[in-house]
Amino acid sequence: MKHVEIVAAIFVSDKKLAAFRRNHGEFKGYYEFVGGKIKPNESHQQALMRECKEELDVDVTVYDLFKTISYPYDHFNMTLHLYHCQPLHFNFKLTVHDDMVWVDTNQIDTLPWLPADLLVIDDLKSTFLI
Repeated sequence: MKHVEIVAAIFVSDKKLAAFRRNHGEFKGYYEFVGGKIKPNESHQQALMRECKEELDVDVTVYDLFKTISYPYDHFNMTLHLYHCQPLHFNFKLTVHDDMVWVDTNQIDTLPWLPADLLVIDDLKSTFLI
């Protein structure tokens, strides 16, 4: 089965996390963190900066690795590396998403998250939303 390496950006502001709703594909309508596949010869940081620019038209500073998880989707196995990032601004231009919301510890559980992202919600709440 195919294996993909993915990076994702965690944006935090005023004890809220940014969640982005996919506007296409098998998981259209599900919320996720901005990110994508790591290209050959690309570092995690380079991939995150590229993906944030492509998907939101924003430059980011990549901080620490928050967590790495693995998840077996039906058609591929994924390793997801989540990084705490700081965008240069919050005026996001959505290109592959049709909604962006800031959620606190009470709201985060009300969203339909991608299955892999659900694995980190509790850790995100206890780390960033307290």
